[in-house]
Amino acid sequence: MTIRVELPPLPPSVAPLPFLFMSPASIDREWDFLAAFAAAAAAEQADPERRNTLGRVCFLLCELGSQFGRRTGDYSAPLPLGRAELARAMGLGLARIKRILALLSLSQVITLDEEAIRIVDWRRLSAAAGYHPERLGVSLVDEDDGAAVREKEEPQTALTAAGDPACFV
Repeated sequence: MTIRVELPPLPPSVAPLPFLFMSPASIDREWDFLAAFAAAAAAEQADPERRNTLGRVCFLLCELGSQFGRRTGDYSAPLPLGRAELARAMGLGLARIKRILALLSLSQVITLDEEAIRIVDWRRLSAAAGYHPERLGVSLVDEDDGAAVREKEEPQTALTAAGDPACFV
């Protein structure tokens, strides 16, 4: 007699968590990505600030890019994340995720491939998310002179949905 036990499926935000308990191979970028994705999804779910959908997606991308970059040592590496995976992790519809990613892509904040997202403009993405990368020990690099950029204690200016300075208040 065989007893079959079925466990309920994990919610999308914690589905990658079992990968945190697996030992990685010496050079396994998929494990690095899945561990970073699990940590980023958990951080996005635990974030106490109420953000709109664009802010939530930008926050998850910032957190994922920071976690993945810290694990691999390359903050400009493409994130092997499909739109459907992102929609599942956020608990949002695929059409809404596609619209937000298209907006970020047209604003030249990210670049999109078939199954990868590359963060091009960290400063604007973190501004749209209200994300402070210093909390993870990450400093953004200015492409003009290569100097590390530190956020100053200046008053925040109004930003558009893509993180650009707004012409109106």
